[in-house]
Amino acid sequence: MNSSIVEKNWKIVAGLLVVLIVGGAIASGISISNTNKEQKAQESYFLAEKSYLELKNKKAVPETGAKKEEASVNYTAAKAGFEKVIQDYPKSKAAQMSALYLSDILVTEKNPELALTTLQKVENNDSGLVNTLVQQQIGHMQADKNLCPDAVQTWQKIVNRKEASFLHNEVKVQQALCYQKMNDNKKAEEILTNLANQKQDHALEASSTSKEAEKYLRLIQFKKASGT
Repeated sequence: MNSSIVEKNWKIVAGLLVVLIVGGAIASGISISNTNKEQKAQESYFLAEKSYLELKNKKAVPETGAKKEEASVNYTAAKAGFEKVIQDYPKSKAAQMSALYLSDILVTEKNPELALTTLQKVENNDSGLVNTLVQQQIGHMQADKNLCPDAVQTWQKIVNRKEASFLHNEVKVQQALCYQKMNDNKKAEEILTNLANQKQDHALEASSTSKEAEKYLRLIQFKKASGT
């Protein structure tokens, strides 16, 4: 009787071990597969980036005898390269880096709407640096388009992310400016006052942000006092 119970339990335990081992092997295989995909994506990205930077450098340093204002560069090929990375590897970091470059080109070409949608297409919930930079840029573009409620929410994702603490103060200043645009001076002053009161002995970034916050805070208070 007892041996039968032990045998049954042993079989159950053995079955669970097999499931765990197989599951671990599958997870490992997926991880390796994802790594290989990211590597291929990065290879495509670096080719596109190389092409873009060469063109950008050509624009910055025009040929001898050419006037700087006359120097023009066709970014069609560079855009196609970045678009291909985004299309072929949509969930990769390479796609996000491509979107950052592509959005920069599109803004230069006076197409901020497409630049914004390009970045939104590659945004995800990752807590890494690249996704954080994508979200930071999305917020800037939303603010530029007077979509301040959206911008504040986008930047809040960064503020809520402890891994992005080095950007928190900078993002909070931008949030405060958006609250001012939204005529919510109380919220803007609250954020700027907290930043201005930060201790100066923390970090260089915190110190510079405190001074910037003080500047904007004085400006808001002056406008309130003067009724402008």
